[in-house]
Amino acid sequence: MRKYQQLALLLVSCFSIGVLMMYKSENNRLKYVLKYVNFFGRNDAAVLRRLQNGTGIEDEHHLLKTAFSKPLPVWQLIGDSFHAYSAYWKRNELVAGGDAHVIVVGKKGAVVDFRCSFDVGGRSVQGKFRFQRDATEGVVDDKGATFTYYNFFCQVSRNFGQPEYVSFSDTTSATKRQVKLRLRYVKPASSNPNSNTDAKTTMKTNTHVRLPATICVDLVNFNMSSSFARSSDAMLQFFLFHQALGVEHFLVYNYDELPEKVVHLLERTNLHLYGLPFNFPFLQTNTTTGRIRQLMLTDCLLRNVNYAGFTMLLTPNEIVYPNARFASDTNRALQLQLRHYASETSRFELATFAVCFDERKKLLIDNAQYDPEVKAPYATLLYRLELPPTQLLLPTTTSVELPLSNGFAHRYVDCQHVGKDGLHDWRNGVREDLMNHINTLRNEVDLLI
Repeated sequence: MRKYQQLALLLVSCFSIGVLMMYKSENNRLKYVLKYVNFFGRNDAAVLRRLQNGTGIEDEHHLLKTAFSKPLPVWQLIGDSFHAYSAYWKRNELVAGGDAHVIVVGKKGAVVDFRCSFDVGGRSVQGKFRFQRDATEGVVDDKGATFTYYNFFCQVSRNFGQPEYVSFSDTTSATKRQVKLRLRYVKPASSNPNSNTDAKTTMKTNTHVRLPATICVDLVNFNMSSSFARSSDAMLQFFLFHQALGVEHFLVYNYDELPEKVVHLLERTNLHLYGLPFNFPFLQTNTTTGRIRQLMLTDCLLRNVNYAGFTMLLTPNEIVYPNARFASDTNRALQLQLRHYASETSRFELATFAVCFDERKKLLIDNAQYDPEVKAPYATLLYRLELPPTQLLLPTTTSVELPLSNGFAHRYVDCQHVGKDGLHDWRNGVREDLMNHINTLRNEVDLLI
């Protein structure tokens, strides 16, 4: 009897061990399956996140490219004696209607008499035409100019929807043909109250496209045969120094003039360049520089308002050195430092030094000598884009001259004829904290060169 009990116990033990081994095997197989299911699950989720983030970045870049360079501006004939560059639609905020603002140049002495209309969803809506000569017409002495700079307006007093084109017809022309201009919207299309876009999408879009600052680059009036322009390193540093300040978006007028070597080097950075053609239809001379710069400035302001917090119009030999960065989140950010000025103040003038450019210096900031007798042809202005466009463009817009402690600008020139006072060292008048900030920027750019 005892032997049978021992045999039964042995059989039960063997059965138990067999069941245990079977469960262990199944458990291992289950872990193996779960391992790979979890593996693929995690990667699918990661891929989806990367795709979503990548799509968001691409959407933002597409929005900015559309905002800054679409429709592409170009000088086109709109009458026997007039050419238009770009057209902007501005919808009224408090009352119905809106108007189109068009940058125009016309043959000097030509009669201005136009009719205008809008294309809204395929139907024509008649507008009221008016025009203004540029406010600097009587200030800038350019008697040799063969053209006059105008601002054309086509106004409607009712809401017909968002127009796609504005058309102009020159009544003094024998043909009286209508010329259509594609409109660019001063405000993002998604922020239109009549739009059916979801509110959350609108908020997200507006947040993405509102940049800390942009810079408009003037290659129209810039001397591309100068020693500065011939130096690829110097041209490259213009973009890199401003990138160190937090500016990553540059609107380049006459983009084709930018050397291919510089363009190739900039493609390796995170900078975004928007090429804007400038096939100016009239003769350009030294006496017309101020007027051409003014119409470029108008386009620059209209193109950036509602998309950037600050903007400037600079030539590549001009670099600004404020005492703080644009994109910084600290309390020393330049945006926050300028908050104590009234909101009506939209222009901040920076003291400008005519610094002697030496090609042997590795970095531009290492050029220390400047000629105090060389006067700047125009003021270096930083524009705060918080006022409506109509107020930003007024010649009476409030401006403030910033103290040297807030920053300054360098205009790099060839010092061939030094004044009687000789050359001075610009560093002698700079505060220690500002100089430390500039040296930090210098070191950052030095690593990139």
